[in-house]
Amino acid sequence: MARSQSDSWFGPWKRVGKILDHMDLPHHNSRQHPDYEWGIEGAQLVELPDGRILLNATCFLPDGPRGSRQRVFFAIADRVEGPYLTVGPVLDPGEPGENGHSTVVIEGSQLMLFYQCRREATNHRWRYGIAKCDLHGEVLSQVA
Repeated sequence: MARSQSDSWFGPWKRVGKILDHMDLPHHNSRQHPDYEWGIEGAQLVELPDGRILLNATCFLPDGPRGSRQRVFFAIADRVEGPYLTVGPVLDPGEPGENGHSTVVIEGSQLMLFYQCRREATNHRWRYGIAKCDLHGEVLSQVA
């Protein structure tokens, strides 16, 4: 992560350091695994209504065949620099398939997640999906 020293997009930028590592995610494939697929992808940081920070990103499960391990996951922190506590994968494809590369939008107490997915039922073609949840629900309220 880097932080602007001028509070603008034009920098100059100072590196703050890594906020999340492969080893912090038990639900992510290890670099040492013989069938290592990918690293953490597409991270997005969003401030929640209660001031905590939501990290939305894509991981790859440690087990399963290639083409079935990509998953959207969330992690929560009190500060943007962390430390982050993972909630784990948040979408179950419900059948052989995968999901990832998502974007979170928060409106009031609603979280909307736009994501890509592919499932066996669609002949593994990529599709887009939308998932919603109430931020007052138990999953995020018990984290961090």
